[in-house]
Amino acid sequence: MDGVSAMCGRYQFSTEKYREFQQIVQDARRRSGRPAEKSDVPVTGDVVPTGEAPVLVASANKVVAVFQRWGIPGWRGGLVINARAETVCEKPMFRRSVVGRRCVIPASGYYEWDAKKHKYFFRLPDKPLYLAGIYDCVDGQDRFVVLTTAPNETVRDIHDRMPLILSHEQVRPWLTDPQAALELLTSVPPPLERSCEDGQLSLDDFM
Repeated sequence: MDGVSAMCGRYQFSTEKYREFQQIVQDARRRSGRPAEKSDVPVTGDVVPTGEAPVLVASANKVVAVFQRWGIPGWRGGLVINARAETVCEKPMFRRSVVGRRCVIPASGYYEWDAKKHKYFFRLPDKPLYLAGIYDCVDGQDRFVVLTTAPNETVRDIHDRMPLILSHEQVRPWLTDPQAALELLTSVPPPLERSCEDGQLSLDDFM
């Protein structure tokens, strides 16, 4: 089972570049009853497991933003942060969530490390990422996991898994249409732009 050491263990969320992210944060704050920050400074930074972040969910067939925490406690201890899209419908821990507790995790990009511990950042040029996820209620708090799938050509030489990425047009079907969601579980993520973040040279530097 995927756990805290699995892929996609850190992603970036920033409202500085994407206006829609600002709207997502405002909606999540309103629904949580939290007042806006005094100076209304945009939210920005890395999100790590156990951290709280805005996600999109369905409510009365509408797409709304809420705050959830990343990671679900595992039955055998530890923290589960990812779930495989290929088998998520078969796992007792996730079956109920796939049916009625799907979510979307907005991200500016995500990080991954290769076998030599070089750190890479993956993103879509000039577009936000929307990561497919599911959630469950644990001790009165909704907590999400990121769905993963087989890597595309951008990621394959770095890691054997990557997040299941939705286009903007696929967000609503994923959240509100169970049949469409099942079909999206097998979708192939788009090519991404990647950069090495730790100062180490990568193959991309020579090509």
